[in-house]
Amino acid sequence: MLSSGFARAWQTAELLHEEAGWPAPEDCPELEAGRSASSALPLLQGRAERSIALVGHEPHLSRLASLLSAGSEDALDLELKKGGVVLLAFAYAVEPGGARLRWALAPKVLRALDSAPG
Repeated sequence: MLSSGFARAWQTAELLHEEAGWPAPEDCPELEAGRSASSALPLLQGRAERSIALVGHEPHLSRLASLLSAGSEDALDLELKKGGVVLLAFAYAVEPGGARLRWALAPKVLRALDSAPG
């Protein structure tokens, strides 16, 4: 899990680690507010993991999802609310336009899934 070191994002990443058993967060300045989405590309391209969770800020994460799935930071009009989640899948290399947007969930949906019986 890669996270912005800014307090709110870092607290979320720590919560995911402690409560959900996700890997410990790694500080990732490329996910800090005020950065361009493209600044995270080299970092992601250099990773070997099959799955990476990113914890950051808006509008950076929406722009990064747009860049990765549609090839441009402003091509996809995606609005992520605080606590929202997006799943991107890559068939090959991590590159602009190389991802497929599998789903996006709002926090309200995630809470409903968490409280669902079963």
